[in-house]
Amino acid sequence: MLGRACWALLVIGIGLLALTSRLVAEEGGPAPPDWVSALHRDHPLVGTVWSVRDERAVSPDELVERLKPAALVLLGEVHDNPDHHRLRAWLIGRLAREESAGRENGPAVVFEHIRADQQPIVDAFRASPDRGVSSILLDKLEWSRSGWPPAEMFRPLFDEVLGHDLPVLGGNAPSNQVRQVAQKGLSALSDVERTRLAVDQQLDTPLRDALIEEIEENHCGLLPERAFAPMALAQQYRDAHLADVLLQAQRQHGTAVLIAGNGHVRADRGVPWHLIRRAPGLATSVVSFVEVEAGQEEAARYLPRDPNGQPAVDYVWFTPKAEREDPCERMRRGMKGEKGASPKQPSGVSVGARADARGPHEELGRLLGRRSLDLCLGAA
Repeated sequence: MLGRACWALLVIGIGLLALTSRLVAEEGGPAPPDWVSALHRDHPLVGTVWSVRDERAVSPDELVERLKPAALVLLGEVHDNPDHHRLRAWLIGRLAREESAGRENGPAVVFEHIRADQQPIVDAFRASPDRGVSSILLDKLEWSRSGWPPAEMFRPLFDEVLGHDLPVLGGNAPSNQVRQVAQKGLSALSDVERTRLAVDQQLDTPLRDALIEEIEENHCGLLPERAFAPMALAQQYRDAHLADVLLQAQRQHGTAVLIAGNGHVRADRGVPWHLIRRAPGLATSVVSFVEVEAGQEEAARYLPRDPNGQPAVDYVWFTPKAEREDPCERMRRGMKGEKGASPKQPSGVSVGARADARGPHEELGRLLGRRSLDLCLGAA
């Protein structure tokens, strides 16, 4: 875990760069050139935007042009990498300025980090005189208690969205509903919600097995095997909920952008899986933001793939890697209820350790909590 002094220095650095990022975006200039994340800045892939279809690099400006026709744009992230938030702020700023049919009042921005039951807070804020001040919104959302990385890391992104007065929507399912699905299955949902979300249609066996395998790997062997199927079902419910809010946003505003973890935006089993079943003709583009690894310089090897080996995203934007403690060690402490289990994370919470950085269920364990996990395992 980063010490408090390290977090403080990181926050200061992000704050200094946030203004620069906003000015660059307002002028329609290049993507932010300075990196906050410290590891592997000299890696040859850093800064590259890789087009999966074309199997070549494209410029950030070309990426914007390619995203413009899409009704839905899904932007992934590694939650604790500040560069991912800054680059997405730049992208949203560019998209917001594009004047085309159907984008007069958009794009609407759907956040995984905001729950649907927090929407009244967002709406009241956007109707207030402080509607452009991101720090006030983050305070009202009690960000410091949410389990997400520090609010300062996300401020460039919220500054851009609020600065353009874009609609803001909470996409995540209410925490209590996620827990109920993990404990009781889909019967915890009302018939109306099950029909609206179309959750009775489940992933095919290979996709479901791949999701469960990733959940198991990301929990470092610290949970029993019987935990993973309920967690996978809860994850699918959250993806269906994100897809539902995104579709509502698109119908109301013409275009919509999803801000979520890389696992949620992958096309084979994340939010796009639900979108294609509910709105198969809707143009959708997926951009994943990926940290480089030392010694791995082939872009294609970073691509998330389905069980048949097909790429699960449209574009990958490569960045340096953020410094972080070994996630499995942090999870071991968290399972023991020790202090310092993770920054801004309640102790005693079952967290997908490696998933905190890159998996499809980054904060699923936090939503479930130790007590709820015990219940869904039949231990209480």
